[in-house]
Amino acid sequence: MKMQVVTENIELCRLEEHYEETPHVHQNWVQLTFAVRGGSSDISRGASGFIPEGEGIIHQPMQEHQIRVDKGNRAIVIKVRPSLWETLRVREADCIAVEQVINPLELNAEFNRWISPLFMTDGDDRCWRSLTEANVLQYLTRNLKRGACPETTHPCLPELSSTGDPYMDRVFEYIHRSYTSPIRIDLLSSMALQSRYHFIRSFKAATGFTPYQYILRLRIQRAKYELEYTEATISAISAGLGFASASQFYRAFVKITGKAPEQYRLER
Repeated sequence: MKMQVVTENIELCRLEEHYEETPHVHQNWVQLTFAVRGGSSDISRGASGFIPEGEGIIHQPMQEHQIRVDKGNRAIVIKVRPSLWETLRVREADCIAVEQVINPLELNAEFNRWISPLFMTDGDDRCWRSLTEANVLQYLTRNLKRGACPETTHPCLPELSSTGDPYMDRVFEYIHRSYTSPIRIDLLSSMALQSRYHFIRSFKAATGFTPYQYILRLRIQRAKYELEYTEATISAISAGLGFASASQFYRAFVKITGKAPEQYRLER
């Protein structure tokens, strides 16, 4: 069962009993999902995870995810427009953590307080909508866990330059953030607002590589850095970069660099 209220900048949902979504992305929403009774299953970037009661997770725009709530459990979802989300980040020098911890009883009570005026006015009263948005932002500002901001680009990766197409620029930003995780071509083409066929052609025209080849080269570039500057084992490097096996990593590394990983490390 799903209860939903939407304003111009915020969407509030309560999911309970048995609710399951299909995998999807939001182009213009930051989504916060909190388990307030029992737990919820989160499936994000091809990996499954369980959100225990009292915890939550944040999905950024265009990040694929799927939420499932089993019978007897409850989750609260808060979606915020990116422009409004940025005001939360500007107020603090630190970054907002992806994984969150909340008081489920408090959030349940706040949710009821947020939605009650909107149900009584059928969501048509602009004053109540603005007040609800302000109350939600106050709650998030007060409760969201923050930490030190990570570097957005690893030092071993090439700097991004604009392609002249804002949608393709978003694709490259996403790839550079997520290249160690499974990335579907269909997701990238939807971000670029192109068909799969035309996206692959335009991507290759811009880079000289197919999306798969480009992502593979980012992984190998990172592997070279790890081999040169860390003592991580080849198996650990392979797993950390998203390869299915050490042998798959080994073959890709030799094909691109012409050297085995062990040889590359010894020569540095």
